[in-house]
Amino acid sequence: MHCVFYFVTKHCYSVLFGATFAHQLELPVPGPLFLVAAGALAAAGKMGLVVALVLAVTACVLNDWPWYEAGRRRQGDRVLHFIHRLTRDPDAQDEKAKATFARHGPPLLVIADFVPALDAVTPPLAGMSRITRLRFLVFDGLGAGLYSCAYIVLGYVFSNDLDRAAAYAGRAGTVFAGLLVVALLILGGRHLLRRYRLTYEFGSRCRHDLIGLNLEPPSPLHPGSLKASNMSTGPVAQGDTVRHAATH
Repeated sequence: MHCVFYFVTKHCYSVLFGATFAHQLELPVPGPLFLVAAGALAAAGKMGLVVALVLAVTACVLNDWPWYEAGRRRQGDRVLHFIHRLTRDPDAQDEKAKATFARHGPPLLVIADFVPALDAVTPPLAGMSRITRLRFLVFDGLGAGLYSCAYIVLGYVFSNDLDRAAAYAGRAGTVFAGLLVVALLILGGRHLLRRYRLTYEFGSRCRHDLIGLNLEPPSPLHPGSLKASNMSTGPVAQGDTVRHAATH
């Protein structure tokens, strides 16, 4: 961790941007440790906190943007197959990724950076789902901001104990991903509960209005009575017609 700290101290913003971008490309670069080091340098006054955060978010979004465009241009299947090419069953992994994104939608972009491998498949899946570019940028930028803030703030708080910060950084991804999943589940549950209440209130109001109007269906006439009525009126009407013709 101290080697990373001194490396960031020497090269400052350029190495922070490059390391974050390389980590998002799934290269073996410890991107979170560079963010922790940037937070420690910001606490020491050797790096701007806002500038470091903007650079990290920009690196994440710029890395995801080409994969999103590939998905929009009907190249998403090839990208997914390329990502899963080393797995035991690439086709099954492709279908699993598509089902996961179809179930959770664009909010999955918010937690994708915290979950290894998920951050690689969500941008092309977002493009394949045809969500707008603005919506993609909102969700992806929000996820990149949460991801960058988590590690930069960790380094800022534990700037005097970088080894401890590095140890926390190794578990931070799982912890923050779990917290975000819980938050999304709570928000989704509240949304479903609100829809259920509205549906229940609307149904109760409709039933109350029908009861207030006291609407009752008309009693059906017996077919026999209609036949008897026709038989009783039929000859009379026919006789009246004959008498009317005789008078004329």
